[in-house]
Amino acid sequence: MFLFNHTSDDSELVTKDGSQTERRGKPRYPVSPLFQATATLTVESGDVSRLADVGSLPGWSGKCRLLDCSEQGVRIQLEPSYKIPAGDLRGLRLKVQEFGLNVPCRIANMNEQANGVIFGLMLDFDSEAAFDAYWQLLEVVVLGSSLKLHTKTIKPDESGYFVEHYACSRPARLSIWRHPHSQEISAFEFRLKRQVARAIVGNHLECMLAPGDRPVPPAMQVEIKRLFSWIASNLSQTMPVDVREVLQQYTVALAEGEGS
Repeated sequence: MFLFNHTSDDSELVTKDGSQTERRGKPRYPVSPLFQATATLTVESGDVSRLADVGSLPGWSGKCRLLDCSEQGVRIQLEPSYKIPAGDLRGLRLKVQEFGLNVPCRIANMNEQANGVIFGLMLDFDSEAAFDAYWQLLEVVVLGSSLKLHTKTIKPDESGYFVEHYACSRPARLSIWRHPHSQEISAFEFRLKRQVARAIVGNHLECMLAPGDRPVPPAMQVEIKRLFSWIASNLSQTMPVDVREVLQQYTVALAEGEGS
């Protein structure tokens, strides 16, 4: 199932080129425990019910935790007491809220550590549609984890606030406005190509299309808010704590239906 239908032209930010071999060695992008993605392994035999007790831990699905993603595969972590014989593995189900994707995979490597067994899984896509759906999920992970400080003003701009811009290799930008005296965050704006989500802190999130702050159709507004929420949930730990906290407050409000 595709994560985005109405914004897919704007959300596809990287040209999908190169063979499976050419994609090897591509960077892995971390998945935050706050990101609402879960991973469940499909096995031919064996009892995975004993993993249910880890379901209350942040970032765990009850089966395994998704650690990072790349173009060719993912890394997951299982509790120390559980091991999967390579021949038993049949696939991986990735789920973000109500959106699910089943991908055939195989174990590429395994590393036993004190806090669990880490598996590197090579994804074997059986259709172009499955790869395209996974690509949308990967792009969300990349956007959130790659945003870094690009510029910041050393004195208030024409609006009277200090401004910070966070950017990455994709055509996306997060702007933060800080109060000139308290340095607290007063407003923010996330922009991805034409799509804009912004808010004055304490007010509802607004969605629009650039240029000109044009209104968006209801279906696209839902997808822009979803995109913002997922990206904001996967920000790098290098991002200032207050930026992550303010944006996370909005993701929680959106999930509860209060940020619309």
